[in-house]
Amino acid sequence: MCEALAEAGAFGILHRFQTVDEEVEEFRVTSRKTGPAAVGAAVGVTGDYRERYDALVEAGCRTICLDTANGAHHQVGIALTWARERRDDVTLIAGNVASAEAFTWLEDRGADAIRVGIAGGAVCETRTETGVFVPTPYTVAEVAQVRRRALIVGDSGVRSPSDLCKLLALGADLVMVGSALAGTGEAPGRVIMLDGKKYKIMRGAASFSVQQQAGRDDPEYVEGAETMVPYKGHVSGVISRYLAGLRSSMSYMNARTLAEYRANVDFVRLR
Repeated sequence: MCEALAEAGAFGILHRFQTVDEEVEEFRVTSRKTGPAAVGAAVGVTGDYRERYDALVEAGCRTICLDTANGAHHQVGIALTWARERRDDVTLIAGNVASAEAFTWLEDRGADAIRVGIAGGAVCETRTETGVFVPTPYTVAEVAQVRRRALIVGDSGVRSPSDLCKLLALGADLVMVGSALAGTGEAPGRVIMLDGKKYKIMRGAASFSVQQQAGRDDPEYVEGAETMVPYKGHVSGVISRYLAGLRSSMSYMNARTLAEYRANVDFVRLR
């Protein structure tokens, strides 16, 4: 998946739900084909995160995502501060947050980019299980008012090119997608044929089977769904569609750059 994203001009992040050695080997294999600047890797904020961080950096990884659902957490602050003090040549991505206050808190602790959005993902069940939810466009607009230097990563709820366009117009520097790529051939899992149609299984990071795969035979708490999504073919087709949607939207706004796009866009509140 990371190789396919790099070929399409996007940026992939290797997941952390595997052993340290497995993730490091995946990074080495991928970076040999894409170059180390075209791929990042995720670490947690508890357990083996320091060992994982050091091993990935030693292998040449220079973009590390501190991967957790709740970025406004004491453990995230500790891990982020440690990682920032450890190296100054590594780009650190933190999050997720849903308020300007939390964004500034992570920025103060050295985050270079911050994932914005809580519970908007297609297979995220945080909204139904906890009652915690803030729409990603709302949060992006809020944090754009206080951002000093960290990049804003609009993350969750990007189900169509129009969602990407809106987040970029509201101030996001980057947009992270998950479910949009889940049905592609490069996504994990086999293609399933059902009633003459092709599907793939999409799993949330906190879903039952992912937790089982991580060694929890009987998870006490599940906060991610598992579902089937239509097979979409190659990643390049999805990326091309999203880019085409953005270019077209920018043409409607008479914009040649994202800065012009943001300046020319108006949003209308529907009641």
